[in-house]
Amino acid sequence: MSFASKVKNEVSKLELEEICCTRSELVGIICFGAQIFGDIIKINTEHECVAMRMCTLLERLYNYKTEPAKSPSGIYTVAVCGADALKFLRDMRLASVPIRLDDEIIRRPCCKSAVARGAFLGSGSVSDPEKGYHLELVTGYYTLCKDFANILEYFGVGSKFINRKGNYVFYIKDSQQIQDFLAAIGAHSQMMEFVNVKIEKEVRNATNRLVNCETANAGKTAEAAVIQAMAIRHIDSKIGLESLPPQLVEVARLRLENAEASMGELAAKIGMTKSGVNHRMRKILKIAKELT
Repeated sequence: MSFASKVKNEVSKLELEEICCTRSELVGIICFGAQIFGDIIKINTEHECVAMRMCTLLERLYNYKTEPAKSPSGIYTVAVCGADALKFLRDMRLASVPIRLDDEIIRRPCCKSAVARGAFLGSGSVSDPEKGYHLELVTGYYTLCKDFANILEYFGVGSKFINRKGNYVFYIKDSQQIQDFLAAIGAHSQMMEFVNVKIEKEVRNATNRLVNCETANAGKTAEAAVIQAMAIRHIDSKIGLESLPPQLVEVARLRLENAEASMGELAAKIGMTKSGVNHRMRKILKIAKELT
């Protein structure tokens, strides 16, 4: 089951308490998931939980009993026709043109949350956090865009929307704001799962960066050690190491005896500071270069 399906399954099982929120959730589903043709309201969805939720909302709000029809391809359809559809649209303040979210429908914070939840049930999708961070919702009504953007902003969620093949797509790519959206619609279990996966990814990424950094540093240390050893052997072959000042001889022999040691490790062996050993090694490299 996809992460989006898990979110929809979770929020479709939330208790219906206030009638105002029941209405607001149904408004969200219709605005973002249904088609309205005159006196017909119809929603097609591949999620059985969404179809059942719409039936539950209709029964709770209007005592209207219906069952979703399932096609051979696995699509669930819920339809309301005729006078009932017109009555329901008027009650939800969706009978006017253009369709907007009426201020009375989204007056209370709980109703704003319910509209957002319905919108996600109607057309929402969210990528598996293991793969990336992307949440989107789709509506065919441009006039809803500003109204819905204001609802998201109320929950601290900044969204953008684009026109895609005649529909308007709200999308969120910031992981923290996706968390906030999931919390706002009541998907608390999946929000925590999202957070856990996010933390695991951040730990893995930090570990990989550290390993890569340490590997790169080890490579640089090894490369520097080889160059230093080659320079020391060059000096030895040309003029002999004993021709160098005693302090340089000490460092030169220490390097030859500890081919893979870092400068810090060499410094520890002779009780010097790392900068002191670096200074002597630079002198050795300079002498080797002059003898080339």
